[in-house]
Amino acid sequence: MSKHDDQDPLLPTSAKLTIPPQKRHAAQNSQSTLNFKIYVITSMTFLWTGYTLLVRHTRSTTGKDEMYSAPTVVCLAELIKFFIAFILLSHDHKYNMGETIITIKRDFINKPMDLVKMSVPSITYALQNNLDFVALSNLSAGVYQVTTQLKVVTTALFMMAFLGRKFSRTRWVAIFMLFAGVAAVQLNNIDQNSSAGKPNENPVVGLVAVLATCVTAGFAGVYFEMMLKDGTPTSLWIRNMQMYFCGIISTGVGVLAKDSEHLQTKGFFHGYNAEVWAIVLSLSVGGIYISLVMKYLDNLHKSFASSISIILVVLLSVMLFDSVSLGLYFLFGSLVVCGAVVLYNSVPE
Repeated sequence: MSKHDDQDPLLPTSAKLTIPPQKRHAAQNSQSTLNFKIYVITSMTFLWTGYTLLVRHTRSTTGKDEMYSAPTVVCLAELIKFFIAFILLSHDHKYNMGETIITIKRDFINKPMDLVKMSVPSITYALQNNLDFVALSNLSAGVYQVTTQLKVVTTALFMMAFLGRKFSRTRWVAIFMLFAGVAAVQLNNIDQNSSAGKPNENPVVGLVAVLATCVTAGFAGVYFEMMLKDGTPTSLWIRNMQMYFCGIISTGVGVLAKDSEHLQTKGFFHGYNAEVWAIVLSLSVGGIYISLVMKYLDNLHKSFASSISIILVVLLSVMLFDSVSLGLYFLFGSLVVCGAVVLYNSVPE
């Protein structure tokens, strides 16, 4: 054995274990991406939890004479989202109004065809938001929450059709596990909630509304994600401003068409209180978070966040309204939903 061989260490030295800067930076970026995903999904979960509780509470406890107009809530939320998007666009330009105006003129005003394209998800989202109010006004919370989970499946189907996404068998198992788990969570509450229905509720209307919501939610979400990821340099906030501008027009027309008598006799803000304003705020901020999910994650992450929020809704309903009783179905369903989330995210894109 040579002298050189004698001096070679049998085990790697600490110097040989040094992680190259490129790999270290990649690991840091990966951790930052994971933290961002957790932040966005967690925020979405709590926003939807508060929104669902507030809508159901106000629609079920407010008298007919004091009831607010649901279309005005949706219209006002679109207006607020438009201004939030404008502020965030200005933030990207370090609040330089000159550069901001140039960007708006170049990418918003001078591209009418892009505005036409963004009117598709805008009108669909506006329809979906109004359908949510119709469904929650006519269906029990249990039936509504179970049926809306069909949007997970419709989202996956639209992603296959529009984005060419192919899902592994594992992810399909996770998607259907999610639906089954949430159904189990609500199974022990359906009979209780159905028996407590009010005479002025129409289950058929509610069921049609919630099924339409599942289709519109899947279509609008995937279409918007396709526009955000089309490879053009158009800013996320310009895309949002295009969509919200169309939303203001479409929801404004909806208010005039559906609630013109309400506006003339009672006014736009009739029935508004702190809870209704909280609904408007949740709907506004939630819309901004949805665009972040679609730009930087994918539309199914949004669906999973929505499903997790349902478990929180049930738990908080027990504590706040004493309207739901927990049992083995809830415990089993909770474990299935959590397992589905872990399983879905364990598979590489």
